Amino acid sequence: MNFENLCILIPCLNEERGVSSVVREFRDQFPNARIVVVDNGSTDKTAALARDAGAEVVEERVPGKACAVLRAFSEIDSKILIMVDGDDSYPAEGARRLYDQFEKEASDMITGIRSVKSKSAFRPLHQAGTSAFAQVLGIVFGYKPLDIFSGLRLFSQRFYKNVPIHSRGFELEMELTIQVIDKGFTMAEVEIPFRERAQGSRSKLRTVRDGFQILRLLLFLFRDYKPFTFFTGLSCLILAVGLTAGSLPVYEYFTTRMVGRFPLAILAAALCNLAAFTFFTGLILESSLRHRREMFQIMLRQFSTSKNA
Repeated sequence: MNFENLCILIPCLNEERGVSSVVREFRDQFPNARIVVVDNGSTDKTAALARDAGAEVVEERVPGKACAVLRAFSEIDSKILIMVDGDDSYPAEGARRLYDQFEKEASDMITGIRSVKSKSAFRPLHQAGTSAFAQVLGIVFGYKPLDIFSGLRLFSQRFYKNVPIHSRGFELEMELTIQVIDKGFTMAEVEIPFRERAQGSRSKLRTVRDGFQILRLLLFLFRDYKPFTFFTGLSCLILAVGLTAGSLPVYEYFTTRMVGRFPLAILAAALCNLAAFTFFTGLILESSLRHRREMFQIMLRQFSTSKNA
């Protein structure tokens, strides 16, 4: 089979233990595909070993997986792009399943849903965090992914050439999922095998630190892509506090015909005004966002037309 329309993207940071095996395994599975390793400032032999294994190496010194992937998006022009981690935990067989799914029914993003035979391949806290973030994503954006942080994904050219990326690190996978939902791209999920990472290598993910960064990004994306819902909720919260604060002066007035708690009354009035201001802020931002979405859809159609010409 001819895989000249395919590029394999492998973002790496200090993955000398696994990168050679990943490159060779994917080369065997996709013989004439382009394989690009983005070295994200490794201090070991990652870049040299990737070259020796037959991959192209691109240097990206700005730290963060998302930065490495964003750099690659500008360097690659293939019809299909498969992104995979360089720790040897994703067998090339899984990537082939994604490719076959794309050939059967093309989607802008196809995510590999990790299935494991050994429970040690997943850390318990990571499993719990993945499930929690998926639940929140389902509530906020109306879509609950089966594996929100999977590092094996296939992208169409129109997706990876037009999708904006604001994150820097391991928030990348979640942001890509949200961008698919928000921008109206198509997506699919395929079950893939998953194994323990290369012996001697260590995960770069820090549960608490990166979990906080992911939660922070989720909150910002909620604000930016669901502004009416976000600001309406905030407005209701402020209004509830304002009405609670104002209930005492109101009660006092109806019982004594006097208001002695002027500071509390002023605070309540200010909070109610702030709630109204917050609500209308969300309304204006939602209207602006709708206009930007319309412009993005027009730009996307123009991109598709130019590529087919």
